Amino acid sequence: MLTLITFPPGLGEPSHSPFCAKAMILLQMSGLKWRREDIANPSSMPHGRLPVLQTAGDIIPDSEFIQDWLTKQGADLFPSCTEEQKAIGHSVIKMVEETIRIALIHDRWLDDQNWAHIGPLFFAEVPRPIRKLIASVARRSVRAGLKSNGFVRLSAEQRLQKVENDLHALGKIIGTNPFVLGGAPTAVDATVLPVLSMIDRLPVETGLTRTIRSKDWVVPYLERGRSTLYAGLV
Repeated sequence: MLTLITFPPGLGEPSHSPFCAKAMILLQMSGLKWRREDIANPSSMPHGRLPVLQTAGDIIPDSEFIQDWLTKQGADLFPSCTEEQKAIGHSVIKMVEETIRIALIHDRWLDDQNWAHIGPLFFAEVPRPIRKLIASVARRSVRAGLKSNGFVRLSAEQRLQKVENDLHALGKIIGTNPFVLGGAPTAVDATVLPVLSMIDRLPVETGLTRTIRSKDWVVPYLERGRSTLYAGLV
Protein backbone atom coordinates (compact mmCIF):
# COMPACT_ATOMS: atom_id res chain seq x y z
CA MET A 1 0.00 0.00 0.00
CA LEU A 2 1.12 3.55 -0.71
CA THR A 3 2.02 5.74 2.25
CA LEU A 4 1.70 9.51 2.14
CA ILE A 5 3.87 11.24 4.71
CA THR A 6 2.17 14.50 5.55
CA PHE A 7 1.68 17.25 8.08
CA PRO A 8 -1.15 16.68 10.59
CA PRO A 9 -4.69 18.01 10.12
CA GLY A 10 -5.98 21.17 11.74
CA LEU A 11 -8.52 24.00 11.51
CA GLY A 12 -10.94 21.70 9.69
CA GLU A 13 -8.41 20.94 6.93
CA PRO A 14 -6.92 17.52 6.02
CA SER A 15 -3.45 18.92 6.70
CA HIS A 16 -1.76 22.15 7.75
CA SER A 17 -0.16 22.21 4.30
CA PRO A 18 -2.10 22.90 1.09
CA PHE A 19 0.47 20.77 -0.77
CA CYS A 20 -0.22 17.83 1.54
CA ALA A 21 -3.98 18.27 1.16
CA LYS A 22 -3.46 18.42 -2.60
CA ALA A 23 -1.56 15.12 -2.57
CA MET A 24 -4.33 13.49 -0.51
CA ILE A 25 -7.01 14.60 -2.96
CA LEU A 26 -4.94 13.34 -5.91
CA LEU A 27 -4.54 9.97 -4.22
CA GLN A 28 -8.28 9.80 -3.61
CA MET A 29 -8.89 10.65 -7.28
CA SER A 30 -6.47 7.95 -8.40
CA GLY A 31 -8.47 5.15 -6.80
CA LEU A 32 -5.29 3.55 -5.46
CA LYS A 33 -5.07 2.24 -1.91
CA TRP A 34 -3.07 4.48 0.37
CA ARG A 35 -2.66 5.50 3.97
CA ARG A 36 -1.36 8.62 5.66
CA GLU A 37 1.46 8.98 8.14
CA ASP A 38 1.54 12.30 9.98
CA ILE A 39 4.80 13.85 11.13
CA ALA A 40 5.54 17.31 12.50
CA ASN A 41 9.21 17.61 11.54
CA PRO A 42 10.10 16.93 7.88
CA SER A 43 13.85 17.52 8.27
CA SER A 44 14.64 13.87 7.48
CA MET A 45 12.55 13.91 4.30
CA PRO A 46 13.91 14.63 0.80
CA HIS A 47 14.27 18.42 0.41
CA GLY A 48 13.24 18.71 4.07
CA ARG A 49 9.64 19.19 2.97
CA LEU A 50 6.29 17.43 2.76
CA PRO A 51 4.38 15.71 1.26
CA VAL A 52 6.36 12.60 0.42
CA LEU A 53 4.84 9.48 -1.15
CA GLN A 54 6.36 6.09 -0.32
CA THR A 55 5.74 3.45 -2.98
CA ALA A 56 6.88 -0.16 -3.11
CA GLY A 57 10.15 0.84 -4.69
CA ASP A 58 10.61 4.58 -4.46
CA ILE A 59 10.19 7.73 -2.40
CA ILE A 60 8.53 10.59 -4.27
CA PRO A 61 8.75 14.11 -2.84
CA ASP A 62 6.69 17.13 -3.89
CA SER A 63 2.99 17.18 -4.81
CA GLU A 64 3.73 17.91 -8.47
CA PHE A 65 5.97 14.84 -8.78
CA ILE A 66 3.37 12.78 -6.92
CA GLN A 67 0.81 13.91 -9.49
CA ASP A 68 3.16 12.91 -12.32
CA TRP A 69 3.73 9.49 -10.73
CA LEU A 70 0.01 8.85 -10.30
CA THR A 71 -0.60 9.79 -13.93
CA LYS A 72 2.07 7.30 -15.03
CA GLN A 73 0.24 4.60 -13.02
CA GLY A 74 -2.83 5.24 -15.13
CA ALA A 75 -4.74 7.68 -12.91
CA ASP A 76 -6.98 10.03 -14.88
CA LEU A 77 -6.64 13.28 -12.97
CA PHE A 78 -8.14 15.37 -15.79
CA PRO A 79 -11.28 13.42 -16.72
CA SER A 80 -12.91 14.46 -20.02
CA CYS A 81 -10.42 17.33 -20.49
CA THR A 82 -8.83 18.33 -23.78
CA GLU A 83 -5.10 18.95 -24.06
CA GLU A 84 -5.85 22.68 -24.15
CA GLN A 85 -7.83 22.42 -20.91
CA LYS A 86 -4.99 20.51 -19.30
CA ALA A 87 -2.58 23.29 -20.30
CA ILE A 88 -4.91 25.91 -18.85
CA GLY A 89 -5.19 23.80 -15.71
CA HIS A 90 -1.42 23.64 -15.34
CA SER A 91 -1.26 27.44 -15.60
CA VAL A 92 -3.99 27.82 -12.98
CA ILE A 93 -2.11 25.53 -10.60
CA LYS A 94 1.03 27.63 -10.92
CA MET A 95 -0.92 30.88 -10.50
CA VAL A 96 -2.59 29.68 -7.31
CA GLU A 97 0.56 28.17 -5.83
CA GLU A 98 2.79 31.12 -6.64
CA THR A 99 0.59 34.02 -5.52
CA ILE A 100 -2.59 33.13 -3.63
CA ARG A 101 -0.80 30.45 -1.57
CA ILE A 102 1.96 32.92 -0.75
CA ALA A 103 -0.69 35.32 0.54
CA LEU A 104 -1.99 32.51 2.75
CA ILE A 105 1.52 31.96 4.15
CA HIS A 106 1.84 35.68 4.85
CA ASP A 107 -1.38 35.89 6.84
CA ARG A 108 -0.73 32.67 8.72
CA TRP A 109 2.81 33.45 9.76
CA LEU A 110 3.19 37.23 9.76
CA ASP A 111 -0.21 38.47 10.89
CA ASP A 112 0.19 38.63 14.66
CA GLN A 113 -3.44 37.86 15.46
CA ASN A 114 -3.48 34.74 13.31
CA TRP A 115 -0.03 33.67 14.46
CA ALA A 116 -1.29 33.63 18.04
CA HIS A 117 -3.50 30.70 16.98
CA ILE A 118 -1.38 29.17 14.21
CA GLY A 119 1.97 29.05 16.03
CA PRO A 120 0.80 26.85 18.92
CA LEU A 121 -1.00 24.57 16.46
CA PHE A 122 1.94 24.11 14.09
CA PHE A 123 4.46 23.53 16.87
CA ALA A 124 2.28 21.58 19.31
CA GLU A 125 4.62 18.55 19.21
CA VAL A 126 7.75 20.53 20.05
CA PRO A 127 8.71 20.14 23.74
CA ARG A 128 7.28 23.04 25.70
CA PRO A 129 10.64 24.40 27.03
CA ILE A 130 11.88 25.09 23.48
CA ARG A 131 8.58 25.49 21.63
CA LYS A 132 8.53 29.28 21.63
CA LEU A 133 12.15 29.47 20.49
CA ILE A 134 11.70 26.99 17.64
CA ALA A 135 8.50 28.70 16.51
CA SER A 136 10.21 32.09 16.52
CA VAL A 137 13.14 30.80 14.48
CA ALA A 138 10.77 29.25 11.94
CA ARG A 139 8.74 32.45 11.75
CA ARG A 140 11.84 34.52 11.05
CA SER A 141 12.79 32.07 8.30
CA VAL A 142 9.37 32.41 6.68
CA ARG A 143 9.59 36.19 6.88
CA ALA A 144 13.01 36.09 5.22
CA GLY A 145 11.66 33.89 2.44
CA LEU A 146 8.73 36.23 1.77
CA LYS A 147 11.12 39.16 1.77
CA SER A 148 13.41 37.38 -0.66
CA ASN A 149 10.61 36.70 -3.16
CA GLY A 150 9.38 40.26 -2.78
CA PHE A 151 5.91 39.60 -1.37
CA VAL A 152 6.50 41.08 2.07
CA ARG A 153 8.08 44.16 0.49
CA LEU A 154 4.70 45.12 -0.98
CA SER A 155 2.14 47.20 0.85
CA ALA A 156 -0.98 45.45 2.16
CA GLU A 157 -2.97 47.03 -0.66
CA GLN A 158 -0.50 45.81 -3.28
CA ARG A 159 -0.53 42.27 -1.89
CA LEU A 160 -4.31 42.16 -2.01
CA GLN A 161 -4.31 43.57 -5.54
CA LYS A 162 -2.16 40.68 -6.70
CA VAL A 163 -4.62 38.23 -5.16
CA GLU A 164 -7.54 40.17 -6.63
CA ASN A 165 -6.02 39.91 -10.12
CA ASP A 166 -5.60 36.14 -9.83
CA LEU A 167 -9.08 35.61 -8.38
CA HIS A 168 -10.57 37.61 -11.23
CA ALA A 169 -8.78 35.42 -13.79
CA LEU A 170 -9.75 32.26 -11.94
CA GLY A 171 -13.38 33.33 -11.78
CA LYS A 172 -13.43 33.90 -15.53
CA ILE A 173 -12.02 30.41 -16.13
CA ILE A 174 -14.54 28.75 -13.81
CA GLY A 175 -17.49 30.73 -15.12
CA THR A 176 -20.66 28.82 -14.24
CA ASN A 177 -18.88 25.48 -13.93
CA PRO A 178 -19.09 23.57 -10.63
CA PHE A 179 -15.33 23.02 -10.76
CA VAL A 180 -12.44 24.83 -12.40
CA LEU A 181 -12.40 22.99 -15.73
CA GLY A 182 -15.99 21.80 -15.93
CA GLY A 183 -18.52 19.59 -14.27
CA ALA A 184 -16.07 17.18 -12.62
CA PRO A 185 -13.15 17.90 -10.26
CA THR A 186 -9.64 17.57 -11.64
CA ALA A 187 -6.08 17.91 -10.39
CA VAL A 188 -6.58 21.66 -10.65
CA ASP A 189 -9.23 21.58 -7.94
CA ALA A 190 -6.86 19.52 -5.79
CA THR A 191 -4.69 22.65 -5.73
CA VAL A 192 -7.29 25.42 -5.73
CA LEU A 193 -9.61 24.05 -3.06
CA PRO A 194 -7.07 23.65 -0.19
CA VAL A 195 -5.55 27.09 -0.74
CA LEU A 196 -8.88 28.93 -0.81
CA SER A 197 -10.30 26.79 1.98
CA MET A 198 -7.32 27.44 4.26
CA ILE A 199 -7.64 31.17 3.66
CA ASP A 200 -11.35 31.00 4.44
CA ARG A 201 -10.57 29.16 7.69
CA LEU A 202 -7.90 31.52 8.99
CA PRO A 203 -8.60 31.90 12.72
CA VAL A 204 -8.84 35.70 12.47
CA GLU A 205 -10.36 37.58 9.54
CA THR A 206 -7.97 39.60 7.40
CA GLY A 207 -8.12 41.61 4.21
CA LEU A 208 -7.24 38.37 2.41
CA THR A 209 -10.22 36.44 3.80
CA ARG A 210 -12.52 39.34 2.96
CA THR A 211 -11.11 39.49 -0.57
CA ILE A 212 -11.77 35.84 -1.40
CA ARG A 213 -15.23 35.87 0.20
CA SER A 214 -16.16 38.95 -1.84
CA LYS A 215 -16.17 36.81 -4.99
CA ASP A 216 -19.64 35.39 -5.54
CA TRP A 217 -18.26 32.10 -6.88
CA VAL A 218 -15.87 31.33 -4.01
CA VAL A 219 -18.19 30.28 -1.18
CA PRO A 220 -20.32 27.94 -3.37
CA TYR A 221 -17.09 26.49 -4.81
CA LEU A 222 -15.74 25.85 -1.30
CA GLU A 223 -18.97 24.15 -0.25
CA ARG A 224 -18.93 21.86 -3.32
CA GLY A 225 -15.22 21.15 -3.02
CA ARG A 226 -15.24 20.36 0.67
CA SER A 227 -18.22 18.03 0.38
CA THR A 228 -16.72 16.27 -2.66
CA LEU A 229 -12.93 16.36 -2.35
CA TYR A 230 -12.51 16.40 1.44
CA ALA A 231 -14.86 13.47 1.95
CA GLY A 232 -13.01 10.84 3.97
CA LEU A 233 -10.04 13.15 4.55
CA VAL A 234 -11.30 15.23 7.49
